[in-house]
Amino acid sequence: MILLPLCGKNAMIVVIDTNILVNAIKSNNTYSKAAILIEDILSGKHLMCISTDIMDEYEDVLHREQLKLDKSLVDWLLAWIRCNSIWIEPKPTTQSQVEMQDEDDRPFFDVAKCMNARLITRNYKDYPVHELITLIDELY
Repeated sequence: MILLPLCGKNAMIVVIDTNILVNAIKSNNTYSKAAILIEDILSGKHLMCISTDIMDEYEDVLHREQLKLDKSLVDWLLAWIRCNSIWIEPKPTTQSQVEMQDEDDRPFFDVAKCMNARLITRNYKDYPVHELITLIDELY
């Protein structure tokens, strides 16, 4: 049996690019698009999908000293994500299958493709043209 986190009846399944988390944590504006998206995830409106590679990137980037993020908030959010997300380990695509400018972005695309989830980002250029890629500006 697979147990899924509690979420709303019409919850959208999402994969969140790391830059969205950074912007949400850095923002002093609770009405910023990134902060609203994270609030919607925390409240169950959307359901996050992650993989080990994605979680590793979240851990690495959100703990970088130069970002000056609130460590207790980062640790709390990462713990919440670990416990409340759908974890999958998709078969990775290759460069010949899907062209990526930055291989570090591939795990996000692969999880979104495997789960038919929306990959939420701030920037199309990081990902191949694909119907699953969604700019945060398109949501809010």
